[in-house]
Amino acid sequence: MTTPKKVIRADSNEQITRVAFYDRNRVTHDTPISVIELQNAMFYRLQKTHPQWKTIGIYRDIDELGQTPGNHYEYDRLVDDCKKGMIDLVVAKSISKISRNLVDCIDKVTTLHSMDPPVELYFINENIDTRKENDLSAFVNMYALMAESEEITKVPKKPINTRYLPGTYDSKDTE
Repeated sequence: MTTPKKVIRADSNEQITRVAFYDRNRVTHDTPISVIELQNAMFYRLQKTHPQWKTIGIYRDIDELGQTPGNHYEYDRLVDDCKKGMIDLVVAKSISKISRNLVDCIDKVTTLHSMDPPVELYFINENIDTRKENDLSAFVNMYALMAESEEITKVPKKPINTRYLPGTYDSKDTE
């Protein structure tokens, strides 16, 4: 089976890039639908600024806040469509929309890059485009910093009222 390749526009030498937008949201029962509408509008505005992009679709997973994260069926469908050669570029609002941990995220990027044809990623907030070698390095470094920052915030600290008991404050108690 041959995989589809990028299409050349008939009226120019410009290649059409088949783009899929991926979004994962954590919502509560009272999350306004306008949040999703705003994200759709952001994707469509971005698409309009890139006339060489052909939108394949928006793939959106919804996790309910307070619940165990569910299966990401839309992400799985996105990967299946990538395997079929339907998508050249996946656009996400931010790195954290693809995955919430470094190992999983790098695994997902590697999986998409290893497809035939390779599927690239563009993260809007971080302005990282994995089609550019420097951006791919920046992606790995940024995600490593995010993971490290997340670990630091998990370190339990003594409550401030126990650290400042009269005459007993010790700076090592804050570690």
